Amino acid sequence: MDARTLDEAPGTASLEASTPDELLELIARLAANEPHARCRVSEGPLAPMAVALNNLAATLDARRTLAHELFGIEMLVAQSPIMMMTVDAEERIRFLNYSVPGLTPSEIVGRSLYDFAAPEQVEIIQSHVRRVLRTGEPSSYEVRSVLPSGPEWFGTKVAPIRAGDRVIGVTMSMMDITDLKRTQFRLEQSNRELESFASVASHDLQEPLRKIQTFSERLGTTYSEALGTEGRDYLERMNKAAARMRKLIDDLLSYSRVSSKAQTFVQVNLTDTVRGVLGDLETTIEQAGATVSFGELPAVEAAPPLMRQLFQNLLSNALKFRQEGIAPAISIHGTVEAETRQVQLRVEDNGIGFEEKYLDRIFKVFQRLHGRSQYEGTGIGLAVCRKIAERHGGSISARSTPGQGSTFIVTLPLKQTLPR
Repeated sequence: MDARTLDEAPGTASLEASTPDELLELIARLAANEPHARCRVSEGPLAPMAVALNNLAATLDARRTLAHELFGIEMLVAQSPIMMMTVDAEERIRFLNYSVPGLTPSEIVGRSLYDFAAPEQVEIIQSHVRRVLRTGEPSSYEVRSVLPSGPEWFGTKVAPIRAGDRVIGVTMSMMDITDLKRTQFRLEQSNRELESFASVASHDLQEPLRKIQTFSERLGTTYSEALGTEGRDYLERMNKAAARMRKLIDDLLSYSRVSSKAQTFVQVNLTDTVRGVLGDLETTIEQAGATVSFGELPAVEAAPPLMRQLFQNLLSNALKFRQEGIAPAISIHGTVEAETRQVQLRVEDNGIGFEEKYLDRIFKVFQRLHGRSQYEGTGIGLAVCRKIAERHGGSISARSTPGQGSTFIVTLPLKQTLPR
């Protein structure tokens, strides 16, 4: 084609290459990322420049098209290992980036999302999709695949599609979590076996301990005089050792059951939970001359027995590690962070405190900062607290200064997003 008679492509702008100003306008449009712009070449001294600019525009346009096709959003969606689809407010599929065996895209688009779910899955998927449509808040769930081939399990994230202030549909991103689920099932099986072993071991270990304590008590009662002072001292030490062993077994079982035992998450009023724990600790609190204050605490989605155990351990810890000659003063506070939808619980005391360089150590099993002669215990209580917090998708930490008390901080989500 003769460059001097080059016509612009349909729909492109037309510029007469008759003046320097018009050529400058074309250059400006090319610089503004409009490589489709062209000018008609006429006779005159500026014609060669117009031809050169048109050739440059064509080259830029070809390069942009190639990059757009190979590295643009279409390629990202088409080649993504994550299966993606969009669903409108009527819960009909509007787009998907993968193929379903035996069906063409035209046979899928426009159909109900639930046509491609197993009957037992419909209610689960429906609840998440409709919650996002209603609230605009993202959600997620796990389901077993119904496809004849490919991944066995999918983890699905549902997010809103917005038009202004309205939610007009959702995006659904499905990731293959088959390996993760298989690992989870193996761990659950292992946990069940460990729990069974722990129960059997507990019974087998507790029985001889009970006999040791029973017969030592009989010895102390029946043969006290014959044993003499030294014999009675040995007997008392034996009883204390057996009691510590029983306590250790009970605490280890409690620790193992936090993660191995299935828990039901429901809405828990933490204010009522704390009241119940204080009732259980009433005698200990009176003997220590302690005061415990707390206000209205938030409600969270949690396992009620574990929440009770969490506060029981934290309050018992505060009562145990008190300063000599100073009445324990304990306060409990709870706040909700609106943006993160997290609950922060703080248990503050005026006890002996500790150096924060030992922070990680105090939450590990059997780790103690003080000798058994000073403070009784097995070193498992705070480890149980950490396990409970993690079981709920949360965390626990502390702030402390020796001689100035400690503050234990537990962070929990308001609502559980995945079964744990």
